Amino acid sequence: MKLFAIIKGWFGLGRPVALTAPAPAPAAVPLPVRAAAAAEPAPDATAGLGARRPLVAPGGRLAGFEFHCRRPRGRSTAPLPDVAEALHRASVGNLLGAMRLCTSQGLQAVAEVPLVWLQAALAAPGGESAFAAGMQLLVLPPQAGDAPLPAAEAAALAERLRAAGVRLGWSAQAEPAPLPGAPDVLRVPMPSAAQGAQRAMASRAWQVALIDAAGRWPGVPLLLLDLADVDQMEALLAPPVALAACAVGLPQPEPTAQALPPQAQRLLGLMNRLVRDDDNALVVADIKADVALSLRLLQHLNSAGASPGRVLDSIEQVVQVLGRDALYRWVAQLLVRQAPARPAGQALQAMALSRARLMELLARAKREPNPGGLYLLGLASMLPLLLRCRLEDAVASMQLPPLALQALRAEGGGWEPYLMLAMALERNDLPSAEVLAQRFGGLSAVMALSARAWLPG
Repeated sequence: MKLFAIIKGWFGLGRPVALTAPAPAPAAVPLPVRAAAAAEPAPDATAGLGARRPLVAPGGRLAGFEFHCRRPRGRSTAPLPDVAEALHRASVGNLLGAMRLCTSQGLQAVAEVPLVWLQAALAAPGGESAFAAGMQLLVLPPQAGDAPLPAAEAAALAERLRAAGVRLGWSAQAEPAPLPGAPDVLRVPMPSAAQGAQRAMASRAWQVALIDAAGRWPGVPLLLLDLADVDQMEALLAPPVALAACAVGLPQPEPTAQALPPQAQRLLGLMNRLVRDDDNALVVADIKADVALSLRLLQHLNSAGASPGRVLDSIEQVVQVLGRDALYRWVAQLLVRQAPARPAGQALQAMALSRARLMELLARAKREPNPGGLYLLGLASMLPLLLRCRLEDAVASMQLPPLALQALRAEGGGWEPYLMLAMALERNDLPSAEVLAQRFGGLSAVMALSARAWLPG
C-alpha cells in the first residue's frame, strides 16, 4: 500500500466526515505482516505516530493538539538501509499528515521530533509542502546513533522550516540547544522537585521553572505538556504560558462539590430514554416538562434549517424530524455545557464529547448491540471532572446498563476495555493502548477512529 493511500485512509483525507449522526466505522487498516526471517521490520501505518492530546490556551479554549510520536525501529544514521529508510519516511509522513489535517481546521499542532525526521522530510521532493503554518515542532537533542548535523546545515534547515510557517522550539533543559539561535516556542518540562510531590510543593516547583525559563528567554511563549491534572493545569494557565496539556486519562481527585445540577439530571434522564429506545411519547413528555429545554430545541432545529420551507412549532415534530441519533447527540452537547465555569472549561467539554464518540465508534466497529450505551459510558466517565460531582451521583441519574457500571467502577466486564483504551490514549500510554487495541483491529484502526472522534459535530 502506498504511504499516501495509508494516510488518506487512516485520517479520512479526501472525503468529508460528519459526526452529527452515527455512521458505520471505516474498515480497519490492517497491521502489516512481518516475515519471520526478516532481518529488519517492515514499515507500517502506525510508524512514528502515537496518541493526540488536546492543548488548552489561556481562556480555556481548545487550541489544538499535541501529537506524540514514537521513534521508529532501525538506525537513523545516513546512509540508511532501505527498510530503515522506509521506516523513517513512514514515521515522518504519518506524523506530518496528521498535523496538517489539524492545522487545516484552524488549530495548532505540536510535536516533539528528532532532527533527523525533519531533515528527511525536507530532503524529499517538494519537502516544504509537508509543513504548514500552525505547526509547532519541538526538536529533540541528538540521540545515540543519530548523525550529527553541522551548525550551518542546522541553521539552513531551520530557515526553510520557518519559511514554511513552522514555529521551532525545544526543551528549556536542552544543553546545548539542538538548533542555533533563539527558539520560537519553549517547552518547560516537569521540574524534578515536582515529581511525586504534594500539590502545594509541586505548584511552587512549576512556578520556579516558569520564572527561570521566562528569564532566560524573555518574550518566548512557553508550553507546559507534563502537568499532572486539570487543577494544576488551570492554576498555571496564564501568560507567558501559551499552551498546556495534562494527563486527563489518569485517575482524578474526588471533587469537593458533590451535587449534580438539576438540569444535568433531567438531560441524563432524557439520554437514557433515547438509548433505551423508549416510546416517542415518553421522550416528548420529558422534553415538554422542561420549558427551557423545549424552547432551546425548537430554536436549534429551526435555526439549523433542517426543515426548509416550514417552521417546526411542536416538540412532536422536532423529535420526528431530528431523529433519535441526532437528538441524543444534541442533548449530550447541551449536557456538557452545564459544567461550572472554570479556566479549562471549553477544552474539557471537547474532551468529554471526544471520549464518548470514540467509545461509540469502537462499539460500532465491533458491532456491539448497544453502541449508544458505550457513548453514555464515555460521557459518564468524564462527568465527575466536568460537573465537579461524585461518580455515584452521576451514575444514579443515568440508570446505566450493568456493563457500564462495572466499567466505571473498575470491576471488569465486557465494556471495561473500551474505557481503558480511551484513557490509555489520553495519557499517551502507548504500550497499554497497543495491547488493548488488538481486539479492535489494531492500533492503526483505533487511531483512525480517534481522529474521527475529535472532529467537530
